[in-house]
Amino acid sequence: MERKSERLSRQGDASREAILDAALEIAADLGYDGTTVAAVTARSGLPASSIYWHFGSKDELLAAALEHSYREWRRNAPMWRARRQVSGGVEERIESWFQRAVKHLTRNPHFWRLGLMLTLEQRVEEPKARRLFLQVRQNSEDALLEWWREVLVDRPTTEEELRRLARFHMMMMDGMFIQFRAGSTRIPPRQVTLLARALAAHVAKPVPVRG
Repeated sequence: MERKSERLSRQGDASREAILDAALEIAADLGYDGTTVAAVTARSGLPASSIYWHFGSKDELLAAALEHSYREWRRNAPMWRARRQVSGGVEERIESWFQRAVKHLTRNPHFWRLGLMLTLEQRVEEPKARRLFLQVRQNSEDALLEWWREVLVDRPTTEEELRRLARFHMMMMDGMFIQFRAGSTRIPPRQVTLLARALAAHVAKPVPVRG
């Protein structure tokens, strides 16, 4: 028989997740300022007291919501999958990564949209969610650097070049995400193939770049 404490804990977890989901949906459409406790209350069906009990403030709520969305997306994101699942040459591995990544972009990772919106905004007091998103991006860039290290294991590569590739990789992902959010129903696989092949060609014949 389930104990009362276990039932209350389970209900509390469900309430917390409902609040996070509601906050993400609102923030993805209306941004930081448009995400009010009243709006989250209306969307989640839970009282304001429950929101404050779980998170304490709107700033903490949005930071927790962004982290929640990021963790959900990260579970199946290509860069954290077992890398040895993909065989073949450099071009094949790059294209396989990008084709899988595009599928995850279309699953609407709210943290990415909210994070980009916060990044473009200038505030006297920086929201905690913005700082968290910048840290998430740094973590992702570090993971991509390690991915490139493994892909190019048979080719002498400097740390500077690996970092530059990882940063450019992130820039391309941002561009594809914005393209999708701008109204495209899909990103054609052929376009992704062209992008991946261009990057593979650059890696095969690197051109010195400064900055």
